[in-house]
Amino acid sequence: MIGATGYVGARLVPHLRSAGHAVRVLVRDEAKLDRLPWADDVDRVVGDVASAAERACRGVDAVFYLVHSMDGPGYADRDRRAAEQLAAAAGAAGVRRVVYLGGLQPAGDANSEHLASRRETGEALLAGPVPAAVLQAGIVVGAGSASFEMIRHLATISPVLPLPDRAWNAVQPIGIDDVLHHLTACLDLPDDVNRTFDIGGAEVLSFRELMTGFATAAGRLRPVTLPVPVSAPRLFARAVQALTPVDRHLAGPLLESMAHDLIVRDDPPDGPPPGGPTPYAEAVRRALAEEGAAGRVATDLPEPELDSAHVESVDAPAGVLWDVIRGIGGENGWYTVPGVWALRGGIDRLLGGVGARRTTPARLEKGAALDWWRVEEVDEGRSLTLRAETKLPGTVFLELRAEPVDALTSRYVQTVRFLPDGLTGRAYWYAQLPAHEFVFGVMARTIAGVARTTARRRARPA
Repeated sequence: MIGATGYVGARLVPHLRSAGHAVRVLVRDEAKLDRLPWADDVDRVVGDVASAAERACRGVDAVFYLVHSMDGPGYADRDRRAAEQLAAAAGAAGVRRVVYLGGLQPAGDANSEHLASRRETGEALLAGPVPAAVLQAGIVVGAGSASFEMIRHLATISPVLPLPDRAWNAVQPIGIDDVLHHLTACLDLPDDVNRTFDIGGAEVLSFRELMTGFATAAGRLRPVTLPVPVSAPRLFARAVQALTPVDRHLAGPLLESMAHDLIVRDDPPDGPPPGGPTPYAEAVRRALAEEGAAGRVATDLPEPELDSAHVESVDAPAGVLWDVIRGIGGENGWYTVPGVWALRGGIDRLLGGVGARRTTPARLEKGAALDWWRVEEVDEGRSLTLRAETKLPGTVFLELRAEPVDALTSRYVQTVRFLPDGLTGRAYWYAQLPAHEFVFGVMARTIAGVARTTARRRARPA
């Protein structure tokens, strides 16, 4: 699989594994792969398509090609060349099938650069020596999908939402579960099938309805949408970048695509999924449930810009530092400014939150309550990720890491990530940032100091 660490690929790998398939992935960044829970369950080849595609394809029955470059000027040429290289490498290695996920195409000759690039990539694979199944999908609904994240943030950022008039054009979104079903079904196509297939969800909606529908499914106030009779995708892209986690180089092509109706005009490779296509509202609810169940989901988006990190060098082994981390909370407290946690808890209690509860789990594991935090992930001996359950205009994650440097020293890395809830969330983040930096800075320095003291105490002769 090429593109395994992206949004769709990171979900397709465990889907294939659960169906009994062995999986090999071609990755450029091993660190990104290692953050995924299934990293040890796949064979890996390190490199890019130009340097390592044939090696990655050797002995492989089918290749999933899930690469889209929307990272600046010239991405269309880069995508086309990479697809041609992949097709040649697959042919040389004797691959039976190539599967590509592209985008729905508008009727007629008019097209956006982004969608035209998806079409050209598919055509390059179809012209190659290996039969290809090119799936053309609309907006994929799932936590971490760039188009979905743009929709969800715009839908909740303000009670009044100006939108370009092209937001009233039609689109046929599809849930990520349905996408995974159709991709996997391509493995069972006859060997001579070499063509495109359209895949979509249960409804044809406008882009405006995607946003208001998200708000309804999420239990939020539906924004009042106002049409703006100006088609300025670059201007809107900069506004999206300022108000959401979506970079303008991603938002721009997505906004340009809104100029066209993007609906299914062909059948999927194997008919509808069991039970029929997932309705949009249900796909939204599943996406929100996935995000709520994990502090970090695989995504096509860059790391969130609303974060803060503190790094301390520690004259203590990583094991000693980890002992301090895993003992945090409860009677040990949070190693920060005295009284500030109690004050924050009291305010939260007034707002109807959990307050400054003292809860120490019998075992540090995913889902356990730790004071007013919930354990999201534990990598024993290395890292602890927590999610705040206090009342906030957004979601806060706190990651505490013990990184070994050598046998006697380590590094403490403490990161706070904030996923803001609209403009209110962003205003809150920047308003409290100075106090936040001070409180969490004291916490980082104190944890490092406690680890040093503990290491010296343990090193003394009995």
